[in-house]
Amino acid sequence: MSYKNLLLLFTVLLLISACRSTEDEAIDPDLTLSEQIDLLIEENRYTTALEILDDEDREDPEIRILLEKTHLNYGLHSMNTFDQTEMRTRMNNALSQFTEVLKLNPNNTVAREQISQILAIYDTIPGREPEPDVLEGLREVGFE
Repeated sequence: MSYKNLLLLFTVLLLISACRSTEDEAIDPDLTLSEQIDLLIEENRYTTALEILDDEDREDPEIRILLEKTHLNYGLHSMNTFDQTEMRTRMNNALSQFTEVLKLNPNNTVAREQISQILAIYDTIPGREPEPDVLEGLREVGFE
């Protein structure tokens, strides 16, 4: 292997390692749960935040607020991350996240508005609609 190829391989491995370390990076245990979740949201690490919250009591009002905030931000992030090849996947994820928000807080107007906006876009595309499981979740929170 030439020096040039070895250098290129090393650079690629370094980039892959850097990307993985961001997602797997540990959270400071001295932070409060709320601070940890805020940090994860700021870093767009929603699945990690939801995994942490999954171990908590969903009936605790503080946990419900953290879950609502995480799902809402995850949905907004899914909507606003542009990658045309994955648009349907992102919109289905956004709808699923907003559905979770409404299960926690049926009065969340931002989630309702975003769902209506996404569904209006789907209405303009003949033969397109959200995935069946996403539609079922939407029906559960009052969208037909």
